[in-house]
Amino acid sequence: MIQLKALTAYLMERRLVEPEQFDSWTEQVSLELIWKPDRDGLHMSDMRYRAVFALERFTDHPARLMALVASWLETHDPDRHRHDLPAPLFAVEPLDADTFDVELSLEFIEPQYLAEDPTGEIEAFGKTWAFIPFDLWTAEQGEVDHGA
Repeated sequence: MIQLKALTAYLMERRLVEPEQFDSWTEQVSLELIWKPDRDGLHMSDMRYRAVFALERFTDHPARLMALVASWLETHDPDRHRHDLPAPLFAVEPLDADTFDVELSLEFIEPQYLAEDPTGEIEAFGKTWAFIPFDLWTAEQGEVDHGA
């Protein structure tokens, strides 16, 4: 659930609410079995899940939250249309004139891969395989060099 973790970190970095007023979790996880070889290994399946983000006592402009989510999706999940994933759903409950509880839900699809491994624990097609965890690398610093 890489996308859930990444979007959670992104929203928390924006300090939209205090950390104790923010929560995220998954719902409705399903697995579509693929079993197709490709350049990253054996594409075993696609995991589809709903990610839910709850912001309590949100006092910022709701359009800012919507713009942040939309821009994050454009950058980090640009192929959503290929899977016909629905648009993000925002449920906004007013607490008073300036404060809201907001629940954001959206769906993600993440591929799951296996690598052939003689000591692997997963058996399929007469071979043994190991799960390949997908690491999401995020640059924390960088340097641009325009060399002479």
